[in-house]
Formats: sequence, C-alpha cells, structure tokens
Amino acid sequence: MGPSYSKGNDSITSIGASYDKADSNMTSICSAQDKEDPNILSMAPKNKDAKASKKAHPNNFPSNVKSLLSTGMLDGVAVKYVSWSREKNLKGIIKGTGYLCGCQECNFSKALNAYEFERHANCKTKHPNNHIFFENGKTIYAVVQELKNSPQDMLFDAIQNVTGSPINQKNFRSWKASYQAATRELQRIYGRDQFVVPLS
Repeated sequence: MGPSYSKGNDSITSIGASYDKADSNMTSICSAQDKEDPNILSMAPKNKDAKASKKAHPNNFPSNVKSLLSTGMLDGVAVKYVSWSREKNLKGIIKGTGYLCGCQECNFSKALNAYEFERHANCKTKHPNNHIFFENGKTIYAVVQELKNSPQDMLFDAIQNVTGSPINQKNFRSWKASYQAATRELQRIYGRDQFVVPLS
C-alpha cells in the first residue's frame, strides 16, 4: 500500500509514518524491563553494559581534569602551559577549576579555564590539558590518568606525590574524609568488596 493523499488541505497521511510510530511505541514497551519477570526480552542494545564494564577503573576518582581540580586539593600548585614547539610558555597557578594566568595582562589576578589559559599563551589546540605541565614535567591530563589507574588503597599516597609539588593539605583532608564516607556508604548499600576504603 502506498501513501494516501488528501487534496482538501494538502496534508499527507503516510502509512509509513503510522508504522514508524507503532514501531517506536513497541521499542519503548520492549525496552522497559519488568523486574518481576526476568524472562522478558529487552530490545535495548546490550553493548551499553559491556561498554560500562570496560570503563571500570581501580578507583572511582578522578574521572577527568575538572573533577580533580574541583576537589581544591591542587589549589595554589604552580603550572606552566608549554606549546608543542616549546617556543611558547605561560606560567599559571591552579585556582578552583581553572588557572590564574601569569600573562602580562592578567598577572595572576584572573582565573581562566584551560582553553582560555591556552589562548593567553597564544596557542590553540583541541586538548589544552595535554600542554599544562606541573613542575615535575607531567601534564595535568597525565596526572588524571595516573590517578585513575592507581589502586584504590594507594590513591591517597599517589595524590600526595603525583604533581611533584606540595598540594593544598586542608582541601585534601576535607576531600579525603568525604571520599572515605562515600565509599563506606557504597559498601553499606551494595555490600561489595570492590569498594575498598583506603585507610592512609
């Protein structure tokens, strides 16, 4: 059967459109799983769970640069933006989720995000965090990757030493206490051994 046309008001009613709507409704119904009957099949893609399990890390912190900076434990740590050619560089200091820029215009008075900090160094890339270095020569992105892959029971020690510079101890202790409390709560709720509370 083909589409039917109504000449009176130039509207088109398509059987295909009705089929798409019915198909959409059926997919929604099939995707909703009945918890009481585990035998109901789901039309939802099963790859989603596989991808989630592949992303599992030895610990659940930090997930990205912004989450690391938002803890405040790196506030006051010196950084430097360095271009690939090493011709351009710009000093900065971590403040909150940004960087106090050391260019002549800002003179460490203005906090910028990574992209803005990079522009103040007269550079532009897709991944500025790959160019923002700590004093020990590690990029902030590399530090996040290192912490992601640290065993959970060694996470606190790794954080203390990963940048090569002293971190903000007050904010570190505050974050550490809340992290341990959240981990204990996860253990209580899920009762899983995978949530190890670091003691140090």
